[in-house]
Amino acid sequence: MKKKEIEAYLYVLIATTLWGFSGVVAKHLFNTGISPLRLVQVRISLSAFILFSALLIFSRKRLVISVKDLPYFLVFGVIGLTGSQFSFYFTVSKIQVGPAVLIQYLCAAWVTLYAYLFRDEPLSKRMVFALFLAVSGCYLVAGGYRFDLLRLNRVGLAGGVLSSFFVAFYTLTSEKGLKRYDAWTVLLYGLAAGVLFHAFLNSPLQMVTAGYPLTTWLIFVYIALFATLLPFAFFFKGIERIRVTRASIAANWEPVTAGLSAYFILGEVLEPLQILGGLAVIAAVILLQLGKPTPGPASALDIRTEGTG
Repeated sequence: MKKKEIEAYLYVLIATTLWGFSGVVAKHLFNTGISPLRLVQVRISLSAFILFSALLIFSRKRLVISVKDLPYFLVFGVIGLTGSQFSFYFTVSKIQVGPAVLIQYLCAAWVTLYAYLFRDEPLSKRMVFALFLAVSGCYLVAGGYRFDLLRLNRVGLAGGVLSSFFVAFYTLTSEKGLKRYDAWTVLLYGLAAGVLFHAFLNSPLQMVTAGYPLTTWLIFVYIALFATLLPFAFFFKGIERIRVTRASIAANWEPVTAGLSAYFILGEVLEPLQILGGLAVIAAVILLQLGKPTPGPASALDIRTEGTG
């Protein structure tokens, strides 16, 4: 396996580990009366401001994009990033975090199916089995075998399915931008598009004048940094090095992290089937790295490097 492929899987695992800890934090905010729409607006606004400030100081060249790519970033940011975040947080506000994450990670199946049908990406038996292991493991870790999962309210269930499509959309469309731009640039302008979209729905001043206590703002900053900026950047850096199908399957590590955080932080007991599910996800990630890679499209990083070489 090439060095960049090892880096890619590490990036995806780091991203999903950070995401795995964020669901419980968001649930806490919803219990205090903050709506999913407001949380998404605060999240992307803070993230965009922090990232823009950092790039302005340390790497201004990453702020430069072509005007012809503005429509792409608008679609990617509004439909992809903003849509996925709102639909997921809406789902978490309606049902438990575990089932919400479980339903969202149907996206791995949508990404794999789309790449096979429309991008001429070969689908090996090894990848199909890895996808099966990852989705099955995700189901077990989230406690999908419990009968109460069948009693989810329909609105929450619909939100979860919609979230899986939004995640699949931004995963697939991010690869297009990564063929031309660095991960930080793609993330910044995707977030900026989301900020503009929310500005039409709610005045940004409402965030400042809402009178949130200091503890709430600290949670907002945590979500902006560790549930948005860093994980999305790591995830995009993974996507630019390996195919999106492999990245989306490896991303099923998130529910495993969520289960482990619930065990260590909240004291929740991990049942044997949940542990088995975690091992299945780990096996899926290892399986993706075994054997000779199947021929297919070049990675986004290879295409970008050749274009600038």
